[in-house]
Amino acid sequence: MLLKRFWQRRTPPSLDRKQVLRLYPLRNAVVRYEQDEQGVYTLIVPLQPRGLFGWFSRIFKLPREHRIVLDDIGSVVWALCDGRHNVEAIAQRLAQQYQLERREAEYSLFAFLDTLARRGFIAYSKKRL
Repeated sequence: MLLKRFWQRRTPPSLDRKQVLRLYPLRNAVVRYEQDEQGVYTLIVPLQPRGLFGWFSRIFKLPREHRIVLDDIGSVVWALCDGRHNVEAIAQRLAQQYQLERREAEYSLFAFLDTLARRGFIAYSKKRL
């Protein structure tokens, strides 16, 4: 019984749309970022080389960080992931700024935030900072 519980895949708790809209996304402090003069953000993610890759990275001087350049909309979302704006406020801002339907803005935002969360770039808080 104990081994069965240990080996089971844990599924994250399911949230409905209203619960997600009340969450406050926060940037991971490990992920650094830069903003260029057009307002586009570049995320700088440190790499943790392990095992054989770590050995090769020391010998061949492989990069120690990964750079991800966001587009205009991704940059707006990243700027608003500060713990003071909830998901609903970010969706409203996207719908207004880019003339999107409310559902379209929410769907795109949910997908982007899910990607950021799965990669560990953001986390969520239930309370405003």
